[in-house]
Amino acid sequence: MPKWRSPCRVSSPPRAPARLASAAPASPRSGAGAPGLGGARVAAVVGFLVFVELTSGIIQGMMPTLLPELGAVLHVGAGDLNWVNAAQLLAAAVSVPLFGRLGDMYGHRRLLRIAVLCLVAGSVLVAWSPSFEVLLVGRVLQGPLAALLPLEIGLVRDRLDAAGARSAIALLVGALTFGASAGMVIAGLLREVISSVHGVLWIPAGTTVLCAGVVFFLVPESKTRAPGRVDWAGAGLLSVGLATLLLGISQGPKWGWSDGWTLTLLAVAVCTLVVWVLVELRVAEPIVDIRLTVRRTLLPVYAASFLLGTALFGAQTAAVLFVSSPAGELGYGFGYDALGIAWLMLPSGVMAFAASLVASRLFRLIGGRGALALSGLLMAAGYVFLIVAHDEPWQFVVVNAVVGSGVGMALSAMPVLIVDASPHERTAIATGIYNTAKTVGGSVAGAVFAAILTAITFKGTKIPTIDAYTTVWWCCAGVSVLVAVAAAVVARPRTALN
Repeated sequence: MPKWRSPCRVSSPPRAPARLASAAPASPRSGAGAPGLGGARVAAVVGFLVFVELTSGIIQGMMPTLLPELGAVLHVGAGDLNWVNAAQLLAAAVSVPLFGRLGDMYGHRRLLRIAVLCLVAGSVLVAWSPSFEVLLVGRVLQGPLAALLPLEIGLVRDRLDAAGARSAIALLVGALTFGASAGMVIAGLLREVISSVHGVLWIPAGTTVLCAGVVFFLVPESKTRAPGRVDWAGAGLLSVGLATLLLGISQGPKWGWSDGWTLTLLAVAVCTLVVWVLVELRVAEPIVDIRLTVRRTLLPVYAASFLLGTALFGAQTAAVLFVSSPAGELGYGFGYDALGIAWLMLPSGVMAFAASLVASRLFRLIGGRGALALSGLLMAAGYVFLIVAHDEPWQFVVVNAVVGSGVGMALSAMPVLIVDASPHERTAIATGIYNTAKTVGGSVAGAVFAAILTAITFKGTKIPTIDAYTTVWWCCAGVSVLVAVAAAVVARPRTALN
């Protein structure tokens, strides 16, 4: 079993070692002697972080299942309900790169604490939410939830040896993925015994309080610090660029892609992101190292994460709509309710978690690049099977198991490839970019797939035909193949994770 590194063994990164050494003096308040940690074993500490990620996944999985009923209670129409997910998505896009950079500079546990406190406050507001406005504020405060994983990856990389870090990353990713699927089932089961939707939402809110206790008292601090100052100009430009881009994409189907507001938002996003790139190329300590990001060791992985997001998040709505459709009236679907949908989708999360458990062994056999390529091929095979066979529930179970295995493998492989290729002191921001790319990919795909389901309908209705769904699945199969292609062009880093 890997052991915690002693302070004397922390290695300096190749860039500016003297500055890093002065920026990260030994402190009795960090490391193995952190308050509340004592002599805890590595497995226990990783287990605490797994609990945090499992809770994060459950929260993400429960919300889509409960959203329709929550909208009915608050008297919010379907169109306005889009803002519930859009608000959290926008806050996540802003939070991930900023929290990642601050974590690299000031300590990953310190920023984990701030992120978890935001999550607690947001979850309490969502559970209480007497009005739609309070619900939106709560969702915005839940945005830093997306920054938890990059910060945890930065922490375990700093505190564990290479083998231990890879195993811990795989477990964290698997817990997040499994939690997202389990959250759907948990929401349905709780709704059977709790009379109100707000009562169900108080359960994850209470769990976030336990997460705060774990992060404050049972998790050690990282010891390596990135030099320099915070690039606030870059953070601001990136935040505005991503926020306007995601807002334009999320509202495009509602407003219309040729609407003046949609075009204005997209134009502002493009211009802002171009200016952001120019600024990042000029500052000494950018929030995102553009030159590092575009290297062949990282850029294909970021491209693969964007593509994975399109297949993983973009197809979720289509799958739920299909299995809930009444077969007797439309000729497809199974007429499932929320709980039935959750049980049908559960194999995806189970297999993703199982894949994460064996990911570290697979990496030793075929490497991270091979695992990523295999994941893309598995997902493509699953979607092609779904195109051919989708008339029986068991066929969806098979597809979800195959695609879930590929997703779990990809989600475990990509952070490992990024960690191997990124400087030690910039781990959190490097993995944060991966999370942001995945989120943006899901947003783009969600808008595109919504347009497909709106365009290919039964004559005189707004109901999608079976051709609309097969078109979505063909798109998912295509981007899955591109994930394998991206893996093939990833260059090997000169130095491995140490």
